[in-house]
Amino acid sequence: MLGITLKEKPTFKKKRDNYARRLKTKKLINYLQSELRTSTTHGLAYIANTEIHWTERVFWAFCFLGSCVIIFFLLSAQYTRLVEAPIVMSVDKDYFNWNVSYPAIMLCPVRKIDDQVLTDYVNKTFNATGENLESYYTAISSVSLGSLNVLDLPPPEILKLIRPEDYATIAANLFKKFKNNTLTTKPEWPITLDATMTEMGMCHILNSNVAVLDDPHKWKDRSLKYTKRSIDLSVHDIDFFVQVLNYAESYKVYTVSPDEITLSGAPSLTFDTEGFLSFGVHITSTKASPDLKGIPLHLRKCRFIYETDSSRYPIYSYNRCLLECRIKMILKLCGCIPHFYKPLDGERVCSLEELVCLREYKKEIMTLSITNETRKLDEIEGLPRSSRDCGCLGNCEEDVFKNDHESFLPQSRMNRLKVSVASFPKVRVMREIIFSFYDLFLRSGGVVNLCIGTSVISIMELIMTALRIPIYEIMQISKALAQIYKAADSKDVSN
Repeated sequence: MLGITLKEKPTFKKKRDNYARRLKTKKLINYLQSELRTSTTHGLAYIANTEIHWTERVFWAFCFLGSCVIIFFLLSAQYTRLVEAPIVMSVDKDYFNWNVSYPAIMLCPVRKIDDQVLTDYVNKTFNATGENLESYYTAISSVSLGSLNVLDLPPPEILKLIRPEDYATIAANLFKKFKNNTLTTKPEWPITLDATMTEMGMCHILNSNVAVLDDPHKWKDRSLKYTKRSIDLSVHDIDFFVQVLNYAESYKVYTVSPDEITLSGAPSLTFDTEGFLSFGVHITSTKASPDLKGIPLHLRKCRFIYETDSSRYPIYSYNRCLLECRIKMILKLCGCIPHFYKPLDGERVCSLEELVCLREYKKEIMTLSITNETRKLDEIEGLPRSSRDCGCLGNCEEDVFKNDHESFLPQSRMNRLKVSVASFPKVRVMREIIFSFYDLFLRSGGVVNLCIGTSVISIMELIMTALRIPIYEIMQISKALAQIYKAADSKDVSN
């Protein structure tokens, strides 16, 4: 028996689909009207109310849109304030409960070499190679970023007798030892003393927490961590001072925070005559509230000491960030780094012959900026145009030391230095949060409630109203697919 199949006309199918679509749209509109009429958000009930005149509904629609525009501008202003100025600098005057750091004192002698150790080095290499490398060792110990005039050396084949990787250790071994009877403190408190490598070559530094990190003998020690060892003073310890007797015939004196390093070009005092040099330091202290640690870095625009961004050192400071930027610039220009910087794995140490590159680009390296001559290079991509391109943020907490007064009294056959605190600071700067995400949330709620009377529950109602539509569609699609699968399964069974 032949089966008869009725073919549906296209016109009738199109009308039926249009009717189903209009019916679905009408149900959606009725659903939205029903939900918005009972919404607790002001204005939506009037817009969805079909019992009032259409002009009134248009009026309320414009009012609601205008309120939303006002909300947008007010919240934008609050967010801009959070991004640009969330921190305020206040003044704290409770100095009786403070402790401030005594400065780190860095002593850099002009003549850095221990003559007896130099003689032993020269004799040892002469016996092994037959070459006199005295000028070579002298250059290794004397060269620095500020003193590149000691590079007129023997031919390159002689320079290859000592590996550049050993330069820093050689400079540390040749460095003059600090005599025990040279240093005194009043009152007699224990104070740290380290021989450290700097951009000025080997120097001795007193009362530093970070100098040990730049000891060439400990550069490969991965277990070396930051440890606070500096002396802290209260208002009752104002008479404390450090005295250095007969340290060297000529040397420079730098004062810096115990957590900071000194870069080449920093202010210094030169002591090169017999006599008694005494000076005091003025301390400016900046501290941060504990809540500041929870603020994202891009909002507070400063770094704490533990927020290091370099694998070279386990701590952060502004000068160390500039130092890292300078090292990267030297690597870009010269292809190696000088031995007075701590090298990382994969970084090649410059030989004395290659250090001539530093003399060629000394101005750019010192200022951390390229010049017209530098622009002639083939590859200048990545070189900083100014120190701001290094992206270095200031320290959230720091003590700044400036020489307040100095006096010099000539004395024969004596070279004496005294460093004290000129006056204990009576005020200090505090970084405090004035506007946080908590304040933004509260003010946003006030703005939204003022404009359209919306609470958290009202917002959840609107979200649920919007979510029911896709959930309903998904359920309908799932139901249709289930029916199709069931029909196909029944057909297979019948066959």
